[in-house]
Amino acid sequence: MRKLEFYFDFLSPYSYLSWQWVKRKRVELFSKNIELECIPVALSSIIGHYKTKGPAQIESKRNYLFKDCLRFSKLNNISFRTPKFLPFNSLYALRSSLRENIQELQFDLIDLVFTKGWSEGKDIGDPDLLMEFFLEKGWDAQRILNNVNSREMRKILKDNIKKAIQKNIFGVPSFVVDKELFWGNDSIPHLEKFILGEDTLDMNKFDLFLREHPFIEL
Repeated sequence: MRKLEFYFDFLSPYSYLSWQWVKRKRVELFSKNIELECIPVALSSIIGHYKTKGPAQIESKRNYLFKDCLRFSKLNNISFRTPKFLPFNSLYALRSSLRENIQELQFDLIDLVFTKGWSEGKDIGDPDLLMEFFLEKGWDAQRILNNVNSREMRKILKDNIKKAIQKNIFGVPSFVVDKELFWGNDSIPHLEKFILGEDTLDMNKFDLFLREHPFIEL
């Protein structure tokens, strides 16, 4: 099977919006022999690696971002509400959502956290509230949250971040399929074309661009 990797952070509103596409397309992807792998990463670590600023650290960019999210969610009939606190510590939720921690419930847990935070406006950075959410679903919340601070789960999340950087990921949400990277919620139409073998990218023009404009680190 081909594999589609979805890199996300619960802190990212665009990760939440992209998740809506993931939910809708999950069964269809499987029918096309495409395995979906959900990979939690810490956006702050990725941004720190490239020594850049996050969107929330630039006021004009932050304000535009939320306008864009509100427009997109309205246009696509997606419930959108910011979590109670922004920014928040997403590490508890990220480690909780590692497949190695939650196994076959990973998809449902990711959906629950995104929904509680970005649809219902709950504080998804608070481990006590996360425990309440998990208990409501009848899950072993104590075990899930106890594992969050384990050396194993810390290492797995760090390994996810290293893996993302090795694949040239510089932000979230990001999708990787057949070694091709698609970044951002607005890249999804191009991702769909690529999956169908109908990529509109002209590689000859891209190669020419790289030759004519070699990268110069400023």
